Amino acid sequence: MKKNTQNTKELIGKMFQGNVRALSRLMTLVENRPEALPEVMSEIYNRRKPARRVGLSGPPGAGKSTLLSNLIQAGLRGGKQVSALCIDPTSPLSGGAILGDRIRMANTFNSKDVFIRSVASGDSLGGLAEATKYHTLLLEAFGSDLVLIETVGLGQVGYDIRNIAETLILILVPESGDTVQILKSGIIELADIIVINKSDRSGADEIAATLEMTFDEPRDGWRIPVIKASAREDIGTDDIIIALDAHYEYLNNSGRLEVYRDPAADLREAVEFQFQRRMRGGLLENHTDAAAIAKTVISGDKDPYTASVEIMNLLIEGKNNG
Repeated sequence: MKKNTQNTKELIGKMFQGNVRALSRLMTLVENRPEALPEVMSEIYNRRKPARRVGLSGPPGAGKSTLLSNLIQAGLRGGKQVSALCIDPTSPLSGGAILGDRIRMANTFNSKDVFIRSVASGDSLGGLAEATKYHTLLLEAFGSDLVLIETVGLGQVGYDIRNIAETLILILVPESGDTVQILKSGIIELADIIVINKSDRSGADEIAATLEMTFDEPRDGWRIPVIKASAREDIGTDDIIIALDAHYEYLNNSGRLEVYRDPAADLREAVEFQFQRRMRGGLLENHTDAAAIAKTVISGDKDPYTASVEIMNLLIEGKNNG
């Protein structure tokens, strides 16, 4: 254990010196060994510099990867150190992920100021890999100025991006389907900027006009811009950058930026993460009193909701831990 601790501290030291290999190994560590998370975070959390965090979401085939590449280039032109986290869907059969597009994209950037990592989504249903937040914190400690997070593209269930990204770009295409169906998608209510990609195709003007009318009134002081773009031709990228800058200014002036940089919020999220990890690790089976309560549910003597309150109470009170 002492050797592992020493190795981890060595990796952290090298990462702070700009060693990309050390950064990658630490990201793998927090992804595969959650029990190592406190050791890593105790060294980096208060030493990191908050970065600009931008999420990209949208249906498959909307052109997220191409737009992501354009934003990376724009960030480099602006003198930023840019990192991208690309969350890829995990196969429910093999457990693997299709990462080929990310590898090809990474090969197009030959710059020390760009870091791109593909991450399999695993069991996460919200469009993000479970460790994405911790990857983001490591990237901030590494010195990234801009962190771009591309979600799996699950549409209505891509909500957890809002726990990390300060600004969410929703990417749609004219072929996204009936405009009414688009408006019903819950994630559209979470978007800060809407991009109609492949806008040279039929139907782009209609969808853009409908969305502009829908978001004509500001939401909490921010009027959601609807931008027509063609990522493959790098058309509209400058407009997206202008909108990102405007949204950052809005967040800063309104005090909302601090919501994403609140240690108390990180604490709540970390507690949830640790609890879920222990549940998956057999908490109900291994905790003597919790296991006894669980048996009353299985036997039909008690309902799950009453039992859940009893289990939470005994865990909080620190009773018999098996």
